[in-house]
Amino acid sequence: MFTKYVLRAVMFFMIFAAAVNAQDNLEKGMDAIKKGDYLGALNLLKGVSKDSYDANLYYGIALFQTGSVKDAEKFLKDAVKKDEERPEAYSALGELYSSLKNYGEASSQFEKSKKYLPLNKTKDDLDKAEIETIINVLSAEADNFIADGKVDKAITSLTMAKTYDEKNPMIYVGLGDAYLARGAFDPAKTNYDQSLKLKPNYAPALFGLGKISFKQKKYSAALENYIKSSEADNNFAPAFFEKGLMFYLLDKFTDAIEAFERYDALVPGSPRGKTYLAKSYYGKGEYDRALEILNEVLAKDAEYSEANKYTAYVMIEKKDYAKADEYFAKVKPEDLNSEDYTKRAKIHVDKKEFSEAYADLDKAVALDPNDENTYFEYGKALFAEQKYGDARIKFGKAIELGILNVAAYVYAGICDFYLNEFDKGTEILTKSMELNPNIASAYLWRANNYAGVSKNAEACADYQKYLTFEPNDTFAQEQVKKFCGK
Repeated sequence: MFTKYVLRAVMFFMIFAAAVNAQDNLEKGMDAIKKGDYLGALNLLKGVSKDSYDANLYYGIALFQTGSVKDAEKFLKDAVKKDEERPEAYSALGELYSSLKNYGEASSQFEKSKKYLPLNKTKDDLDKAEIETIINVLSAEADNFIADGKVDKAITSLTMAKTYDEKNPMIYVGLGDAYLARGAFDPAKTNYDQSLKLKPNYAPALFGLGKISFKQKKYSAALENYIKSSEADNNFAPAFFEKGLMFYLLDKFTDAIEAFERYDALVPGSPRGKTYLAKSYYGKGEYDRALEILNEVLAKDAEYSEANKYTAYVMIEKKDYAKADEYFAKVKPEDLNSEDYTKRAKIHVDKKEFSEAYADLDKAVALDPNDENTYFEYGKALFAEQKYGDARIKFGKAIELGILNVAAYVYAGICDFYLNEFDKGTEILTKSMELNPNIASAYLWRANNYAGVSKNAEACADYQKYLTFEPNDTFAQEQVKKFCGK
């Protein structure tokens, strides 16, 4: 008899302890969400019973922020079922639909959310939690308006938010984003700076400054701010993603891999991190490793456009053009960007199908007339067909737009040689050496340009320099004999 009571007591204690632990995990998970630690929140909330509004809401937010959008939608809708008159779940659903570019449905969710906000009260009549919820909803609504191109409406929402708390740094980040979307860099920077005054080292504000620099093609400054943002908050996933992209553009593929690995760890439910991780291995020339990761992504979602297009990129490098075409065909037309058309053009250039190549490159230019890399690739296509005059124009445009790839300068100098513009050729090739003194072909072609205007001493010096890179080049050896008298 005594044993029976002891067992009942133990069982009661275990049930009670489990309930206390679940409640503790719920509170810890909610706190982690508020601190931006979505991965930590996900792990804490996973085992919590979803029998309450808060459990469903916060688990749904954690799932959404870590990339599991479909699962997140289910739990957020379950939260609404638990309580249809609370605003947070509607707002979270609005953010979710906005991320899917369903801006109309997102707007509808924000309107539902605002119905249950105490917007008829002044800030003096509200407690801190109520003010925080109002600002969160209005800021998220503004983000949706910005994504939908409705900047004026975004500013209206954020201006309303300021009436409740003019010292909230998130509001000024939102205003910075709105002005940036309009291309107004100065007011965007003013708002990001104001956010940092209110909260020094605030990751979203530093991230915003990085976005301004990127739009202005100040890539070093952009990278610096993305790095600062990621260091300010090790859980701020967007900073790691953009940092990875910048490293990729700068051909720093090892650093890009590290950044995308962190992004993938923070957003494991999304294929985006792994896809760009694969793209970085592609950039590094590790095509088999890239394919291994891409195959893993496509095994889960065979229709994922980004993974299909980067698989096509790898197939181009492997010269398997039939496979490349097969994977490009799986990419939705609306998901093709200027880089994709440029890559596809490479297939046609290699096959000497120049008309088809130019058609793809024209599409790339139409999609982004300010993409310097498109003009560079266009120049290479024209160069391959020996249309040096047209190629020189494209390389010049790429340089004018601030291309980071020094090869554009070298190609321009080679075109100048074939166009008998020898002085222009030496000038642009000298510039290439200032940017990167270790490109062998720059010395060879500057020597050829010098030779074209009988500057024998200068030609001699450059041919000799070229031979330090390529000591077995017989043409350069003969030119040294001719111009150096050796």
